[in-house]
Amino acid sequence: MNIYRKRGYYMSTFILPSNPNIYDAKNAFNDLHTIHWVQHNNKSVSIGDIIYIYESKPTQRIILKTQVIGRDIYSYHIDDSKYSASGIDFSSKGPWLTLRLIENIDTCISLKDLHELGLKGNIQSLRRLDDDMANALDFLIHDYSELTSILVTEGKKTKVYSTRYERSTKNRQAAILIHGLNCKVCGFNFEKKYGTLGHEFIEIHHKNPLYLNNTEINIDPRNDLVPLCSNCHRMIHRDKYNVLTVEHLKKILLA
Repeated sequence: MNIYRKRGYYMSTFILPSNPNIYDAKNAFNDLHTIHWVQHNNKSVSIGDIIYIYESKPTQRIILKTQVIGRDIYSYHIDDSKYSASGIDFSSKGPWLTLRLIENIDTCISLKDLHELGLKGNIQSLRRLDDDMANALDFLIHDYSELTSILVTEGKKTKVYSTRYERSTKNRQAAILIHGLNCKVCGFNFEKKYGTLGHEFIEIHHKNPLYLNNTEINIDPRNDLVPLCSNCHRMIHRDKYNVLTVEHLKKILLA
């Protein structure tokens, strides 16, 4: 079941390509928030649908999550001409969709990741994502440190199931007792900054991410866990294929 819903029926999720050598989509959306996008003869996209923007070479990953707030637009009233990297006049031929920025995607979701989620081939035009893929993609973006995608083949069909790992409260408390509540990369302490609101708040990082293990493993809080602030934790997991060590991130921070 799709996690997105609108007025009694489930909205669809799509992905479309953007060439940074032709159009600077990221800056256009971040500066203007709302953009016209060529609709061509597409009849499957509806107002309220979600569209992910996949940027091609050299980026080659999803960069934006947008929502359709208009379609069959014939009056191009948003001036985004300065974001045309090629000099193309995008206002010359409609109709257009109107897309609103929902969020920037900082988690590295590459074409390889999308293939693992079940997408076939390259992203050369607007593609619809099925419900399983849309849900898995959303979890991967927002819960990347606690998610694994398990591919289960049934005949010729491959399904994607999202699995959240149970975090041990005992291991968390043991890690805090051993390592304290200061971030081991930058030294940030939530209680010192936010007072009682930040009392005993810290994120616990697994040095060997749980999503890399498909079996139950024993955790040693002294050697396997480390406290991190939210920013450092996110930077360590920025590239899920190359999870940084605490020491590596420290070097980057001090450089």
